[in-house]
Amino acid sequence: MTEEFKIRTFSSDEALVRERRNHIVRCSTKVFTKKGYDRTNIRELAKACEMSAGALYHYFGSKEEILYSIINSATSQQAGSMEDWANELATASPTIALVELMSKFYEWHNDNQDITLFGYQETKNLPDNARQSIFDSEARILAVFEKLLTRGIEEGEFNIDNPKLIAHDIVVLGHAWALRRWHLRKHWTFKTYVKKQTDAMLRAITIDKNTTVAHKQRKESSR
Repeated sequence: MTEEFKIRTFSSDEALVRERRNHIVRCSTKVFTKKGYDRTNIRELAKACEMSAGALYHYFGSKEEILYSIINSATSQQAGSMEDWANELATASPTIALVELMSKFYEWHNDNQDITLFGYQETKNLPDNARQSIFDSEARILAVFEKLLTRGIEEGEFNIDNPKLIAHDIVVLGHAWALRRWHLRKHWTFKTYVKKQTDAMLRAITIDKNTTVAHKQRKESSR
């Protein structure tokens, strides 16, 4: 079993630690995304946070711990939001719910393009147990889509052999808007990109309406 990645602190005031760490994460994110993780040192991070290096070390034990907090905070918050949105759409039809969830997921990556790209580039600098924590959050996001796709199969709206693979496809297409923005934004607006990707996904997985009606009739008659 992988040991949990822990962040060192010398303070017992949890509220203060949380406040200062959030401040350090916000400031460090700007420096890292602009200059890069490897080319940034603790003194530069402390300067951006308007504190001494010694004060910064009071809340984080290393530059690596700050990196972990930046990426883990983003992925865990996103996972929580996706789960909340999925719960709100639990009574909607699978097709409507999928359109809404894809839109919200892609919007998150449009609003957080730099952190998406940063996560892809810098997660490799973390130790195995820190990376695993981030991967666990990513797995929660995939599970939201996989569960919805499975429900769509059960309710006769989707024709999918492998919902897990389709869930990965949806997630990767959302990431792509941030990772390949240098090219995509030359050809499509964000709204157009989302619509085209959503329409293409629905064409690939949606069962013909007549087939859906027949499926529901068979299901009702078997009760």
